[in-house]
Amino acid sequence: MISYYFRFLILMFLPCINIAQVADNFIMQPSINVRWDNTGRWRFNSAIEHRSKINNGWEALHIQATQFASYEVGFYSQIGVGVMYREIFDDELPEELRFTEQFVYARKYNDLKVAHRLRWDQRIRGERLTHRWRYRLSASIPLNGDTVDVTEYYVTSSIESIFKAQVKEKPGYDQRVALGIGRALDRKIKLQLMTEYRWENYTQDITRSVFLYLGVFYSL
Repeated sequence: MISYYFRFLILMFLPCINIAQVADNFIMQPSINVRWDNTGRWRFNSAIEHRSKINNGWEALHIQATQFASYEVGFYSQIGVGVMYREIFDDELPEELRFTEQFVYARKYNDLKVAHRLRWDQRIRGERLTHRWRYRLSASIPLNGDTVDVTEYYVTSSIESIFKAQVKEKPGYDQRVALGIGRALDRKIKLQLMTEYRWENYTQDITRSVFLYLGVFYSL
């Protein structure tokens, strides 16, 4: 089943790969995501992710845990804060602590859901503090009907631009595009497979990476 999804995504994503011509890194990142809502406007999300490089063999890079809280402010909008801790498997590199603030505007147009997301990250790695300002436009649509019912598939895509700044370092720019497919297994669980292409520091020493995300999403 996974190999079928992978071939499907490669076919959809092939134009992006042809434009970029080459990738420096191939990354696999599975995750487990849990979401729960209270009776009010709060929404909470927890995630555990593992990242590995699969260029030549399998090289584990890090594992990370994320906790996010969002509050619905009305008019299809949410504000949120989050914290992430990343355990690096390379002893020569410091661990990472990240704080995030965000604003999301999401709305459905018939069966198409469109979301705008603004984020500000503060990445702390040892004595280094990096700020990242991010904007992402994403969309998702069910392949059958107006909503994603049990055993049905949906397609999701996104494009994200990132500006990052650090003391005594030149500012950097990243660009990401992603395309994926998901399926609702029941009313609480869904699987999602997504391919993402990243251009990192594209105004300096550019690095191109292909990410393959396999996520399990569970709603309490």
